[in-house]
Amino acid sequence: MQFPDARLGIVVASRAEMIRDLFRAYPWLEIIEANRRSPRTLFWLWRHFRNSDLIVTQYAGKPGGSFSLWSKLAARVLAKRGGLTGFADVSIWNTVLYDQIVPIQSDVAIIEHERAALRAVGILVPLRFPTLSFVRDDAVLARFKLQAGKYIVAHLFSGSAGRGLHPDKKRELLALLAEKLPDTSLVISGGQANKVEALRMTEHLTTTIVAGDTTLQELMNIIAHSRGVMSLDTGVAHIAAQLHRPLIVMRTCIGAHWWLPGQYGEHAPVSVFSSDALCTGVGHVYKNYPDCMNAINMQEVSQQVSLL
Repeated sequence: MQFPDARLGIVVASRAEMIRDLFRAYPWLEIIEANRRSPRTLFWLWRHFRNSDLIVTQYAGKPGGSFSLWSKLAARVLAKRGGLTGFADVSIWNTVLYDQIVPIQSDVAIIEHERAALRAVGILVPLRFPTLSFVRDDAVLARFKLQAGKYIVAHLFSGSAGRGLHPDKKRELLALLAEKLPDTSLVISGGQANKVEALRMTEHLTTTIVAGDTTLQELMNIIAHSRGVMSLDTGVAHIAAQLHRPLIVMRTCIGAHWWLPGQYGEHAPVSVFSSDALCTGVGHVYKNYPDCMNAINMQEVSQQVSLL
């Protein structure tokens, strides 16, 4: 309202439609897909967003990593002098490209770093913790024959086996939940690519599989009316946290800073399970189904879920 002519955009290299769906309740937020494989999209981005007052780039995805140099260069071309803020990583080009560099600390919640990036350019953030709005659709529950407050969402797909739960562990956990919660429906969420595995791991169990059959807006409606959510450390877990639903999340040791109390507040209904001690001293072992994820006690997780 204060700046009616201002434009705010999020630039992604792919999956723009998914991101647009995620932010459907924010029509003023532009989602732009641009990458080197399509020079036309890069030219459009430059023409419409050159001399931007503020650009904040992404942080590195893992310790010791670096955000894409090409993306940093594109951001530098778009931002006016003094308008480019980024996060510290191992790149030697940061001091040349960025106007402000925000340090990253492993014992500080991600949201604190994002606030620091805005404070670095004089923007104060009154919002204490992340929240998310969605387009309400009361027909979604009827479509899947769900009753509000009488089901739990289980999201056991991470998009990468490197931070995933072994299929045997998934089946073990779901069997335990079916035993502990005979009168509660289990709703299995995921993407289209997860549908076959969802059917396989729920064989002989009574569940409602929505994997591959919902948009993000529909999934948010399902989460908002659930008793709670059990999830791996994925975007769905953060959606649940931002919708203030009770959440049980299973993560690797390298995902700890996403779930520190500072991210959603000390009183947020979030329970976190991991086996960080396995990586103490030796560091995280990058492999499919890492030990610090798959050593999590499924009995303990299922007990916590049963309390939702």
